[in-house]
Amino acid sequence: MNRLLLILGVLVAVLPLPGAAQDAGVQADVAVSIQQDQQIWAGQQVTINLDLKTNGYSFSNTHFNLPEVSGAFLVQTDTTTVKLNEKINGQTWQVLRYPLALYPQTSGQVKVPPIDVRFTTSEGYGKENKSFEFQTKPLLIPVSLPPGVSEGALLVSTDSFQLDHTWQPQSDTAREGDAFTLTVSRRAKDISAMLLPPLPVFETGGLAAYPQAPEVNDKTERGELTGERTDRIIWVLEKSGAYQIPGIRFQWWDPSSQELKQQVVPGLALDVLASTTKASAAVSSESESGRKLKMLIPVLLAVLIGIILWRLAGKVTREPRKNETTSFSHLKKACENNRAAEAHAAIHAWLAFLWPASDMSSRPPTLNEFARAFGDGQLAVNLEQLQEALVYSKSDWQGGELLSALQDVRRKIIKRKTIQAKTPLAAMNP
Repeated sequence: MNRLLLILGVLVAVLPLPGAAQDAGVQADVAVSIQQDQQIWAGQQVTINLDLKTNGYSFSNTHFNLPEVSGAFLVQTDTTTVKLNEKINGQTWQVLRYPLALYPQTSGQVKVPPIDVRFTTSEGYGKENKSFEFQTKPLLIPVSLPPGVSEGALLVSTDSFQLDHTWQPQSDTAREGDAFTLTVSRRAKDISAMLLPPLPVFETGGLAAYPQAPEVNDKTERGELTGERTDRIIWVLEKSGAYQIPGIRFQWWDPSSQELKQQVVPGLALDVLASTTKASAAVSSESESGRKLKMLIPVLLAVLIGIILWRLAGKVTREPRKNETTSFSHLKKACENNRAAEAHAAIHAWLAFLWPASDMSSRPPTLNEFARAFGDGQLAVNLEQLQEALVYSKSDWQGGELLSALQDVRRKIIKRKTIQAKTPLAAMNP
């Protein structure tokens, strides 16, 4: 009996570790573990430790593929590794630890599939490297949904959340062609910036919204991750009237206090007046009309008689109404004089005359829709530069390139309209 036990003891001593690989005395292994001893909430960062192990000299050529996790995001937020030692069967093994961040977005059991890992190690300095390939065991992680949160909502769980916002300009009155910018900055601990959701964009007729590319940044200090995201939305006032840009509500779950917290960015109510150019033109026209009327009183009767005689003779001519040609002429003048606000208003006025002649929607388009429909990349760039000149009050805006691009588009549209007009209609009831 004692002899049998001795034989079994020897066999156990020489058996390889579970999941480990060995080759000519060099052994290696991998393991995954969860660095979390409390309840796990949806939206909360869960640290998963991926450990590469060897009794050899060092690690090299390490590589692993992160799998897709259903209902969660698995990312490597930092390339920093932790070097550890571990006693296995009385032998000292080196451990190279890679911290990974898991952000579950659903409740229940979240399954992390196996992770494919490969690396090389050697028995000692100057010895031949040996390659190893492994696949970790799957992980099952229980996740709870915070009370008051709907299943499927993109949730942020953190005990440190900061939000700042600004409206520029800070005013509730504006004129056509003006622009308002909302800037929202968020900073959250233990959250990657990519998990902070984008701002919702409110759009309505006469108010064009232009969301800008976000500024996203992850910072790691002493192993602690902080995600920072800044979003901007520019609203350009295209028509006069009253507008209400709604507020935005942000919510997050604080696992430390077990509270669902929220902060609201207030909206903006705007009374948009007609553009300064239109208003001043109307006032100037009224003043000039009054002065000329006094000068023309002596000849008013003669002119009236002449009009009556002309009508009787059937030779009356009427002043042509404003049309696409005259509206584009005003646009051309604004661009040539480098007046950004006038050019912006004139473009929309021109589109109002032009659009019924096109084969698209009868609704005048936004500038982005117009650029996509008829222009090329250069037109989009020119229109963006015009909007930036309005938003940032740039005085050095030059309208020459925009005018050239618009003239090219106008020629294309007129040519298309001419071809359509020459196309004979099919005979009715042939």
